[in-house]
Amino acid sequence: ASPTGGGAWSGGSEAIHGLHLFVMPVPVKTSASAAPDGLAVRVFASSRNQPKGVAIRAGTLDVLMFEGALGDADPRSVKPARVWSFPASGLPANATVSSLGVGYQFSLSWEGTPPTQNRLTIVARLTPGSGPVLYTAPSVIPLSIR
Repeated sequence: ASPTGGGAWSGGSEAIHGLHLFVMPVPVKTSASAAPDGLAVRVFASSRNQPKGVAIRAGTLDVLMFEGALGDADPRSVKPARVWSFPASGLPANATVSSLGVGYQFSLSWEGTPPTQNRLTIVARLTPGSGPVLYTAPSVIPLSIR
């Protein structure tokens, strides 16, 4: 089986225990629009026994966008402005394999509903088939509001 293939998560030595988010530090163009209209992110899952990113084989990976900076607020207690959801069965289409292991790369458009504040906070969340829900540390992206 491919390291990026879908299917049931078997657990064992590669049970996911951490989630890591890399965000392009500026908004990007995701369409033919003249202005930036989205985000570029990469998400990696990790296990205790594997030093590189491992495949997500069950559950749902969400990327949460919050207006402004969360500060000390817990992302679990704040309603996101936008959520992009990816079931594990569809993740192989976004999978990349690099020196960091298996990761998932996304270009996410805010589709005509641009942010209204001068910063965004991005968090990734994995709701696995079983086990605890995992969150990444928040990443803040500065914006130029025109």
